[in-house]
Amino acid sequence: MFFIEHKKAYFQSYDLCPECGGNLVLSSYERICKECGLVIGEVFGETSYIFNDKSLKSNLNKQYVALGKRTDFIGGLGTFIDYENSKYLKDKSGKLLSPNEQKLFRRLKKNYAQFIRIKNHETEYRIFNILNKISIYLNLNKNIRNTAAYYYKKILKYEKKVINNISLIAFCIFYATRKECHNAPFTINEISNAFQSFGHRVNPRLILRDGIRYKRHLSIESAPHRSEDYLIRLIDNVVKHDDLETRLIKKGSFWSKKEFQIKITIKCREILKYLTLKHRGGRNPFILTGAIIYLADKLLAKEYNQKAILTQKMISEVTKIAEYSIRDHYVNLLKPLFMKN
Repeated sequence: MFFIEHKKAYFQSYDLCPECGGNLVLSSYERICKECGLVIGEVFGETSYIFNDKSLKSNLNKQYVALGKRTDFIGGLGTFIDYENSKYLKDKSGKLLSPNEQKLFRRLKKNYAQFIRIKNHETEYRIFNILNKISIYLNLNKNIRNTAAYYYKKILKYEKKVINNISLIAFCIFYATRKECHNAPFTINEISNAFQSFGHRVNPRLILRDGIRYKRHLSIESAPHRSEDYLIRLIDNVVKHDDLETRLIKKGSFWSKKEFQIKITIKCREILKYLTLKHRGGRNPFILTGAIIYLADKLLAKEYNQKAILTQKMISEVTKIAEYSIRDHYVNLLKPLFMKN
């Protein structure tokens, strides 16, 4: 038992997995093994504040401060006084305050209302509320949300007047997803549709306008996306199509949905390995991925001597790529390379 605990401590001290010895990566404040996927535990950033031992009775021990200002939240200095609806306030030891102190801190708590906390920051408060809603809607992780808030604050620092704060935070979300590459990347159309679903008049043109105008303040180089970045998300959307299971049965396929997903993913990766930058020729990687999924299904049908499962319409419905775009990429680029007789 002692040997096992010693072994785990050794691996964790060198950022290695205690199960398989693989390398650990940091993802959303958790350490995860690259080899077996084991979640080692949460990682907390170090704070510059020091909390003294409760047993000490010095004056310094009575001073409490907040752990820092959240990037994506507008609040006041310090921390809140107890819970929102609490009536009886206690000290650090859990003892009730004296009546005079109860009266004092209740008055302070009442005066420290939301309006006081966000005074002179009303616009930022509204924008960060929108950011949190969009992050939940698009299932973005905390890193992307915090990075988008950081970009927004940085642009405000250098720009005296912003044309449209909502379109600006939309650009910051788009730019943060490109930088993080943790979640599958999102297109400008998907981000604008998310804002429109909450009633905000944001379109791709406004996001691009803000990108051209404010990107210089960020001074961060971001690598352009490739079709490989979109592959997993688009295949997952295709597999979740309502008619896929019916199509598998109708076409006489002996695969389940999960087996079909594995087969088509492997085939798409084989296609992408063959396609060089010269072949891709600067084409839209998102649209090209949709056409590659369509090609992969046809190649699987030819390889296993069965009928193709997917149609251009099915792929278009789940990926929001126009049918003619899928057809154009397939006919003019992919078919001459892969469907030779």
